[in-house]
Amino acid sequence: MTVDDGNAAGGLGREPGTDESREPPETNRRSVGNLELFFDLTFVYAMSQVTLLMLSDISWQGFGRGVLALLALWWAWVCYAWLTNTFEAARVIHQTLIIVAMAAMLIAAIALPTAFTTGALVFGLALFAVRLINAGMFIASSSRDEDEVLVSAVRRLVPALLVGPALIVAAAFVASPYRELLWVAAAAIDFGSPLIAGVSGLRVVPSYFIERHGSVIIIALGETIIALGAGATENLRHPGVLGAVVLGVLISATLWWTYFGLTAGAEERMQRTSGVDRARLARDAYSYLHLLLVAGIVFFALGARVSVEHIDKPLGPLAAVALTGGVALFYAAEVAYRWRDHHQLTVDRLLAAAAALLVFPLAISVPAVVSLTVLTAIGVLRLAWELWRRPQMGTGVAGTVR
Repeated sequence: MTVDDGNAAGGLGREPGTDESREPPETNRRSVGNLELFFDLTFVYAMSQVTLLMLSDISWQGFGRGVLALLALWWAWVCYAWLTNTFEAARVIHQTLIIVAMAAMLIAAIALPTAFTTGALVFGLALFAVRLINAGMFIASSSRDEDEVLVSAVRRLVPALLVGPALIVAAAFVASPYRELLWVAAAAIDFGSPLIAGVSGLRVVPSYFIERHGSVIIIALGETIIALGAGATENLRHPGVLGAVVLGVLISATLWWTYFGLTAGAEERMQRTSGVDRARLARDAYSYLHLLLVAGIVFFALGARVSVEHIDKPLGPLAAVALTGGVALFYAAEVAYRWRDHHQLTVDRLLAAAAALLVFPLAISVPAVVSLTVLTAIGVLRLAWELWRRPQMGTGVAGTVR
């Protein structure tokens, strides 16, 4: 295993000619506020609704729709993360607008399980309202900023914020498969616009940006707890169900520990990266690659719920894909994130991803509780290896940064 080196810049040093000391202090250190945490509560519910959407139709179509729904929700969250990172929402009008956006996001989350059927228009209009408020706040906040480069960047990127949700509204008026195709087009525009238009000129506050994305990982892991609890509700008297819940929590804990635990230096690395390189790092490592981490957790939550509901039976092929593939995707995304962040190839996580995939044949042939046991063992063994390699980091893991 290659271990983290908090002093290694990973090739992401400051731009030639830039002087980080000239950057305003607020661009380098700020904590996530209570308003952002309040806003993120809607995403706790929204994540559970994505799982419910896929659970209602465990098929390739259901999985595809779940992915499209997650893409739409994720980009809505990303846009607000960039907004509150760039401009502090200290004024009453800004705080009020974010709360209004929170209400619109809650409506979208309520409609999400039927977003491809009877609730398509409600979801589309609510999501459009969320993004419209976001675009308006970007424009209004940047208009008072004296940084002309930032103002130019906002004007360049804001129009694309409304095209994607507009396509999702339009999708409500057509039938499948054209409805899904419009969702795909919306996702392509959302995720492609920062690549095409670029992110040069956008400010990134390292402490804030990293903490905010850590909070969304916690939100996603919270969905696994909700899924485990929902799956166990009807069979609480079955000792095996209680054991399966414990195993599910342990797997979630190993994912949490993998992300938050024993390595440090993410904020320091981003601090050393300035100018357009910092914005690109924030876009790639956090806005893009953290989506894969969240997707892995959401798929694991789906597979874990089905496993707890049917602990004495083998999983169906798609439920097994969700359970084992979700864990594998999380570990693989961790590898990609660390490589983009500081060019570290984490072999232990690669091996854990491969091992999780190899559990699939087992998952479709033995009781689900066995699959949960094996996945728990994979996570614990990986963690034990990391603890053994870095014993000095064995205490105080909670609250450390990557």
